[in-house]
Amino acid sequence: MNANTRKVWLQSVQISLLILLGGLLVVSSAEDNPEPFRPAAESQEAHAELRKIRDGINRVLEENARLKEENAQLRRENQQLRRLLAEKALPNRPADLVTAPVGGAQSAVTNPGSDSPLIYWLSASTGQRHNSRCRHFKTSEGRLCGPEEGKACKLCGG
Repeated sequence: MNANTRKVWLQSVQISLLILLGGLLVVSSAEDNPEPFRPAAESQEAHAELRKIRDGINRVLEENARLKEENAQLRRENQQLRRLLAEKALPNRPADLVTAPVGGAQSAVTNPGSDSPLIYWLSASTGQRHNSRCRHFKTSEGRLCGPEEGKACKLCGG
């Protein structure tokens, strides 16, 4: 590089630095005056939208509660239908056995005798199988089952 080229190059760098510094000074000294902060809750539109959101949440919660109740009712009906179907499928069922309502207790003592066939009940909550001679037979929510389903009860042997 010769001396003239070097001199021109240094002048261009100096000018560029001066322009850069001048721009930075202008930017830093410029007055930043944005609109004052206004919370969203102060505006009428925000209140209306918040009210709509709360109403929507309340509707969803009510719908959820209604569906839970409907689901529980359908479970009870399904349980009752299963019992009726099992009773029709087993005509030799003992006459002194009274079917308990879901979650209820037996109202008659089960005493089918040793010569009648065993009927099995699978408790929904525990997964245990009880035979018709067990005190836990049909005392909880569940369904009729076969002799190999679920875990055998420790009291009656399922």
